Amino acid sequence: MASLRELEALREVISIQGEEINKLKEEVINIKEYIKNDKELIDKSFITNNNLSIIFTKHKQSLLVKNKYTDKNTTLKCKKELKEMGAKWFKNESMQGWLFVGICKDNKKSLEEECKFILDKLNSSNFNLEIEYE
Repeated sequence: MASLRELEALREVISIQGEEINKLKEEVINIKEYIKNDKELIDKSFITNNNLSIIFTKHKQSLLVKNKYTDKNTTLKCKKELKEMGAKWFKNESMQGWLFVGICKDNKKSLEEECKFILDKLNSSNFNLEIEYE
């Protein structure tokens, strides 16, 4: 059984450790606040590459938005915007891209006219567009 002196010494150690833990917590909070403020100061336009190289093509009665360059997944950058507009990811043995199902049912419009709402959304999201039509 521990003596009264030993118990008092343990209490003193626990008290000191508690103070050290509280100081560390404050430092962590300060670091998190610094990082949060630092992130707000960074201009993301220099970090993120907003260049999009895409091809619009008709696939049956639908519109397909695909990467212009096979070695670059540029449509990944605008995935959120395309999904918001109703696009679904499509892949078969010969092509892949974002499919707007049934949007080309009316053959009265040209491919450029069918794509206008997509281009408007991507332009409003500050993408630098390189477009081709097939």
